[in-house]
Amino acid sequence: MEADKAYLEAIQHGRYSEQVKDLRCKYDHVRIQFEDFITAFYLRPHLERLVEEKANNNGEGLRFYDLGCGTGDGYDLLSKMAGTTKLSEFDNRLIEQEMVEQYKGIDLNVALLKEARNLFGDYDHVDFCKGNFSEGLPLEEGEQPYDLYFTSYGTLSHCNDQELERLFVDIAKHAHNGSIILCDFIGRYSYEWQDIWTHEPEEQPYIDYLINYLYTEEDRDNVEISSFPLRLMSPPEVEKVLKSAAGKAGVELKVERFFDRSLFVGRHIETGTYNGNPQPLRLMVSSLFERGLRTYFPDLKVNYRPRRTFNWQNDALQTLADSWNALVDYTMVLMEHYDSDEELLPYPPPTEVKPLEKAYRVMRQTLEGSKGLYGDIRADLIEAQLGYALRSLEMNLQDGQGLGHGLIGIVKVVK
Repeated sequence: MEADKAYLEAIQHGRYSEQVKDLRCKYDHVRIQFEDFITAFYLRPHLERLVEEKANNNGEGLRFYDLGCGTGDGYDLLSKMAGTTKLSEFDNRLIEQEMVEQYKGIDLNVALLKEARNLFGDYDHVDFCKGNFSEGLPLEEGEQPYDLYFTSYGTLSHCNDQELERLFVDIAKHAHNGSIILCDFIGRYSYEWQDIWTHEPEEQPYIDYLINYLYTEEDRDNVEISSFPLRLMSPPEVEKVLKSAAGKAGVELKVERFFDRSLFVGRHIETGTYNGNPQPLRLMVSSLFERGLRTYFPDLKVNYRPRRTFNWQNDALQTLADSWNALVDYTMVLMEHYDSDEELLPYPPPTEVKPLEKAYRVMRQTLEGSKGLYGDIRADLIEAQLGYALRSLEMNLQDGQGLGHGLIGIVKVVK
């Protein structure tokens, strides 16, 4: 695949495959607290159903197939996925190790597979192997169906439409009734690449993608970085491929939902590679979750610039930007009054946006309830709560239209 050279460069750079966690790396706080959380949130109800069905079927274990597994990101996410439990309970994982019968991860990149085996290869039920899903679903003779066919972080955008259709046909035939496919694509109308938005998707099917976000701004200008094509997707484009594949497989591929992920905190929001309005939003949001570090709030605000004639895209993103900025502004007002002798902190301004109204209330309660606590209350409590509140706005002010860095579809196989 054309992406191999680019991924090898990223691995050699040293910040792609390593499980390091800081403000500028693959596993930054946005990845963990925003992106992984949002994927898990929408996937969880479907996994709960599968867990219940398995429990009622002689206690069989769950079977996962991770396409484009990389360094085992999918296994890491699935094994940490939390269920809903009481605050007093110690362990809130939805999936225990003993509940997993088989996890199979495939990837073309041997360096990533090596790292995956180093991290998770000690588990008997985990298997990482080389495979190319652009040629169809790699299967061994007699291989049993899987409960979840999983992809993450734009994996399926490496395929063209013919390759996608072939893959979906293979999955549809191999899966059992009720299996789930998590389809992860690059969103067509992400603000990160506003310069290549188009009213005619067939005229701009791909983005020439660069993994240059791991580099400093100076390095980006002085280092030769390889690019590769990624398929841009909107819900109608995904549904067209699914419909054709379902017809050829003789089953129903039912879209349970689409959702957008990383509308203002995608990887390229800061690079300006595909948009002339770079902003440090991902770094600033990641900073909110960094213990002991105080974030400069004005840099959290979104300077959204609409693009002429793209009305619905502008309306949706402007609504989120306005709510996002209003919450940041109100939080700054609250902090200005925090150390005063006022008995009550200022009430929020009126709004008809329900998610924003709730976020206002949460931030006010957080600051009022934190008086008298120990430690750096701003860095370790208030800022993290603001990060979660911004995440809530992103989740509740989007309809899965391809406006985020990632467009994710949850598809159920019906036989």
